[in-house]
Amino acid sequence: MVNELQKDYGKEAPLNVSRGKKHDYLGLVIDYSRDGAVIIIMFDVKSNMLKELPLDMDGVSATPVPLHLFAVDENAKVLDETTAQLFHQNVAKLHFLCKRAHPDIQTADAFLYTRAKCPDVNDYKNLTRVVKYLWNKESLLLVLEAENLNTVEWWVDASFAVHPNMCSHTRCLMMLGAGAVYASSTKQNLNSCSSTEAEFVVYLMHSTSFMDTKVSCYTGV
Repeated sequence: MVNELQKDYGKEAPLNVSRGKKHDYLGLVIDYSRDGAVIIIMFDVKSNMLKELPLDMDGVSATPVPLHLFAVDENAKVLDETTAQLFHQNVAKLHFLCKRAHPDIQTADAFLYTRAKCPDVNDYKNLTRVVKYLWNKESLLLVLEAENLNTVEWWVDASFAVHPNMCSHTRCLMMLGAGAVYASSTKQNLNSCSSTEAEFVVYLMHSTSFMDTKVSCYTGV
């Protein structure tokens, strides 16, 4: 296969071939050294990001978000240009980290990303909370294991009317055994009348996936 790929794609320059049980690509280390599992590691990316942050973000936190995460104070002081740029840069770094190795910060990432255009002091505090959580979980890695490839489980939940426009928020995990193969944390695009209806919206959003893969769906997690 490598020879065939070299014929088609190696005309301008030879393809780089990586073999072994550990592969490093753009700061993402994929480790196959444990039988039946793949380990996703981004220690260097996380460590470099944390070391470049200002001193007021030092410390640790047990959780990445406060209970009032989605509350927006229209009268809060807007960040100055320099601090806003710092906020924007680090939200982008969090997004890169979140999508590859830290699904546990997806809810914070989903909200902070919407605040990058005009962040205020409360958004800065929320970013600081996530950073302190990462300090606390600096050695955390993502382990994916499959117990049975024929059994796919979806875990879904919704927080009712938590956004300022009364939209609910969706959290969804797909698992084959241990570790989230797929995870999402998104704002719903319509208003629902109850927490039960908000959870039905989650199910309908993913109903095609549920049917195609014959999965089990758990709500109220």
